[in-house]
Amino acid sequence: MEKLKEVSKAKHWILARYFPAWAKILGSRYNTLLYVDCFAGEGQYAQGEPGSPMIILQAAHAVSQRSPFSLHLIFVERSRRRAERLSQCLEAGIQTFPSSSAISFQVISADAKDFTLRLIDVIPEGIPAFFFIDPYGHPLPVPLINRILSMPRKEVLLVLMWYALNMHLNNPKVKKAINAMFGHEDWCNQAFMSSHGWGREQKFLEYFSGQLQAEYILPFRILFSPEDRVPGGEHRTKYYILHLSNHIKAVLLMKEVMWRLGDEEGTFAYSATCQQRLFSERPAEEELRSALLETFAKQTISFQAIREQTWHWPYIEKHYRKVIKLLEERGKVTVLRVESKRLGIRGRDLITFPDNA
Repeated sequence: MEKLKEVSKAKHWILARYFPAWAKILGSRYNTLLYVDCFAGEGQYAQGEPGSPMIILQAAHAVSQRSPFSLHLIFVERSRRRAERLSQCLEAGIQTFPSSSAISFQVISADAKDFTLRLIDVIPEGIPAFFFIDPYGHPLPVPLINRILSMPRKEVLLVLMWYALNMHLNNPKVKKAINAMFGHEDWCNQAFMSSHGWGREQKFLEYFSGQLQAEYILPFRILFSPEDRVPGGEHRTKYYILHLSNHIKAVLLMKEVMWRLGDEEGTFAYSATCQQRLFSERPAEEELRSALLETFAKQTISFQAIREQTWHWPYIEKHYRKVIKLLEERGKVTVLRVESKRLGIRGRDLITFPDNA
């Protein structure tokens, strides 16, 4: 069995917190939800730690106890041996659930690309689905990911193995595989191919994100841990976690989850495709205060709309609330409380900003 490394815990942390929230929100409107793990593994690590399938199974059980919807979990694993072990783990786990549980699962031993192509042709269009794509190497082809995203109420959490990809970009033996990943050869002529270091990484992430047909792309950068024994690894990217969605509520929810994985001083690594304003590497609340006064000068706008229009800024709801309340106390803005009471600030409350000239 594989050893669980520190850098893998970030993916599990996000899944364990985002999936239940996603299921609860969508389950309040739809009777059936679908979760698909395209590279599932065998369910456990060497020292018995749960893998992503077991984390999802437990999360699904917890949320289904309080909600009437049904959850169908699909785990795809190419290795028949790993798939058999995964089935055993899941069977043992689900045996602890009540017989009336609304959770069902399938373990499919197949190539992730081939299976996903077949799956998206038969998924009823209205069913919300969450795809977790955590490959051992290259992810599913970008055109296939875009087909998933073109369907209503579908989201993707994609692990992009930058360190491995970067080593292969200039290797002619791997060109065919990267062609398949992008679905074309245009990547060979892009600026990142002649760049180096951090500049190369940023340009690649911008280009890769630009190939994805998601309205909202939220990247989170994961560095090497000491156990990887990579020189300078504490400053080097091992992989990116990309959340891809077409609904503003999804990206705002994921941003809340991802922030808590950071150090509370801001660790988001945004693609330049969605970065409309420059903030420092560790943005402070003073920067948010100035940005709000400048961006919304002479406007009256709801608290929710402010967050939605600035979803790509490296701040979460508590930061906006704290800064706006401080601006109100200093007489810099006025707040009409439509939804909250007294001193609170919530979604429909209206904030009026002065002329910033």
